[in-house]
Amino acid sequence: MNLTNTPKNITLLLTILLTGFSLSSQIIPKKYICYKTPSAIEIDGHVYDEIWKTIPWSDFFEDIEGNSKPKPQYQTRMKMLWDNEYLYIAAELEEPNIWGYLEKHDDIIYRDNDFEVFIDPTNDGLNYFEIEINALETVLDLFMNKPYKNGGKADLSWNAKGLKKAIKIYGNINDSINEDVKWTVELAIPWAAYSSCVSGINMPTHGDTWRMNFSRVQWETEFCDGRYKKKADPETVNPIPENNWVWSPQGVINMHVPQHWGTVTFVDETTHVSNKIWTDDGYPKYWVWMGGDTNLKVRNWETIFQKLDDAGIKGFLFGGGVTLLNKVIPIAKQYDINVHAWFWTMNRGDAKPEWLSVNQLGKSLADEKAYVDYYKFMCPALPEVKDFIKNKMDELATVKGLKGIHMDYIRYVDVILPIGLQPKYGLVQDHIMPEFDYGYHPYMRNLFKVKYGTDPLDLENSGTSEKWINFRLEELNSTIDVLRDHVKSKELNISAAVFPTPRMSSEMVRQNWKNWHLDCYFPMVYHNFYNEPISWTQKVIEEDRKVVGNDSKVFCGLYLPALQNDNDLTKAINAAMIGGADGVSFFSYGALNDDIIFQIKSFTKSE
Repeated sequence: MNLTNTPKNITLLLTILLTGFSLSSQIIPKKYICYKTPSAIEIDGHVYDEIWKTIPWSDFFEDIEGNSKPKPQYQTRMKMLWDNEYLYIAAELEEPNIWGYLEKHDDIIYRDNDFEVFIDPTNDGLNYFEIEINALETVLDLFMNKPYKNGGKADLSWNAKGLKKAIKIYGNINDSINEDVKWTVELAIPWAAYSSCVSGINMPTHGDTWRMNFSRVQWETEFCDGRYKKKADPETVNPIPENNWVWSPQGVINMHVPQHWGTVTFVDETTHVSNKIWTDDGYPKYWVWMGGDTNLKVRNWETIFQKLDDAGIKGFLFGGGVTLLNKVIPIAKQYDINVHAWFWTMNRGDAKPEWLSVNQLGKSLADEKAYVDYYKFMCPALPEVKDFIKNKMDELATVKGLKGIHMDYIRYVDVILPIGLQPKYGLVQDHIMPEFDYGYHPYMRNLFKVKYGTDPLDLENSGTSEKWINFRLEELNSTIDVLRDHVKSKELNISAAVFPTPRMSSEMVRQNWKNWHLDCYFPMVYHNFYNEPISWTQKVIEEDRKVVGNDSKVFCGLYLPALQNDNDLTKAINAAMIGGADGVSFFSYGALNDDIIFQIKSFTKSE
């Protein structure tokens, strides 16, 4: 917003004069497709309603001058719909300190933090409109017959007659005590409002393109004497200049350069359900594992889910407990992200010592380390272990909105490590080493003795005995049958992180998952662990697909630290999809850097 009689306009005018009206040649206007809604939208500030869920967000806003400037401190984005009466706009503004004081219509709203809409229906840089709104729902609306630099003046007599507006505050406005999260804007602008000012402006039809832009003004403030005040420059005592964050960068600090606004194309399609991020039966195609971090605030979680939503990652395998899940799921729901509890099943630090697995040498994990200190695998055959796990699952099932339980470490200790990891432990495991051959808990051995009349330790070579290996596999399978049915009785999905193929799983960790009949499998196809090329991913998934058939989903687990070069992640996702995967899962959230996100978006957001 620029008015010729304001200090802000003087600053902008000087900036433009000093630059000789030179606009960056690197600025490329953004584009957005605006879909038609089949039904009118209730304007209540809720921008996560069902009608908005399938509509793509814009890119996050940038500095008004472009990407040569630092990224905005807080994230902003918008989305749009239209029908025969209105242009609908939804916006989301991250903000830890929400404030606003201007309450009179056509106050100079950008003197508060605000959200601004610029619309040029004729695409000629003339006869355009601007609407500003602050967190109090106060509006300024104006008409420009031409930009300020061409002698234009703001016409405040124009009102967007029939405008519907609503703000929702996620926090408390004008309250410095508690940190806020964000505020959302929902607008419905009648098409008739434009024609009331300029003749010949009609509702768009399919394929029409209008020039538009969106801006956010953000001041640096401090709270004193009971209200927010703009921070002053210590040398000039004047307020520190505002931040201007926009959808389509302008190249200069001036929103009134319409030729640098973005373009919005209106289409008659009434929905935008992307088959790129959901399977036909409603599972996310893209997932990420993330451990439970108890130190993150609500605002941090908002940023995390905005990032995942922007990338098209709608599946979240989360390692937090009940308290964290209750905190996180309502936020994830706003972004239509499915949360499954990432649940360490057989390997648990809270297991009783007498439940822990025993190796061929008679050493228990209660006393002996296998590879790492946190390996505390329980004996799957023990009835008290099954009850313990079911009780833990029951706790998770109390969390409202939880979509499923994702079992990890649902196996025995690695009898054979992946070949790429063996040097880390100074090992060459070209045979079964008794100290790493687990599953010899006295209870398990007794079950075998009752069935076959002999203690497995009395076998000629228990480590390679097919009968003893299969017995342990079947005991684990039996336990999984119990756990699967228990979880399904809670109306939750059940899935598991497993080794690359059932054959490899049986040999390496005594885990034969082809007979588990779960909803989804997440084979951890970490090619570097096996000294294999990325193309190996396709072969593994092809084998898994044949084993699973069409009864369960297969989401290929990819290890992001090994996919940081060039387009390695793109190659890995392609290999998984060609192999027949239903989607992929990324290990883990901490490795989702900008380049990785860019490669993911090439799959989830390409038209």
